Amino acid sequence: MKNNTTSLSKIEKNFRELIVKQCEFCKFDKYLEENPDFEFPKIAEDLLRSNAQNFIAVPGMFGGFTYYLEEADNKLTLYMEQSSRMDYDSDSYMYFEITENGSRMLKGEERGAVRRKFWELAKKAHEEHKNGENERRA
Repeated sequence: MKNNTTSLSKIEKNFRELIVKQCEFCKFDKYLEENPDFEFPKIAEDLLRSNAQNFIAVPGMFGGFTYYLEEADNKLTLYMEQSSRMDYDSDSYMYFEITENGSRMLKGEERGAVRRKFWELAKKAHEEHKNGENERRA
């Protein structure tokens, strides 16, 4: 794996900007501005090794943003799912692709493919958690 520091830094900046932009619709961006101690996630290479999704909650939003990092053809891409407990089902979730060049909302087949990946990662995390619980009981 090459040194991805510059690319990761740009992706992290674009991720942060997208979170703030997505919070504007319900004025949660004001919370982010008024709480400088709010910690945005760091986007680092260890996200590639984990093959797992991560989550950041925005207080008052009744949800947050789930994300994972992939590398394909020597290009890093962060995928983000915006969810809210106020959403009725995952069909109303929004999915985004974030690269060092910016971000875009996914639609159609691309949205479906990323949505399936989020479900696979969630299922894997659930199985790992369940297996860990079983091991602790044994």
